[in-house]
Amino acid sequence: MVSDIKGLDQRQLPGARTGETGGVRAGTRGDGAARTGAGTNDDTVELSGVAELVRSAARRMASGAPVDEARVRELRQAIADGSYTLDPARIARKLIDADTQF
Repeated sequence: MVSDIKGLDQRQLPGARTGETGGVRAGTRGDGAARTGAGTNDDTVELSGVAELVRSAARRMASGAPVDEARVRELRQAIADGSYTLDPARIARKLIDADTQF
């Protein structure tokens, strides 16, 4: 059974479906149940290389400290003693670079 999801409708063919980043295959069970009509289909999912990369990055981020505590202490000290300076041209350049990446 296919559900209507974001414009997908019943015109889709049942069976194997693939997408850009991975695939979903409808397969039958290896125990012979599909031949007798008594069994159900088992679905398998294949993750793309990008999905595996994201999962690996998430694991690394979860294991480490999310904030560089030494850098935070350094910035707090610079602000407190008045030695922290801003470079408006550098800030503008970084904002423009960030905007052009997306």
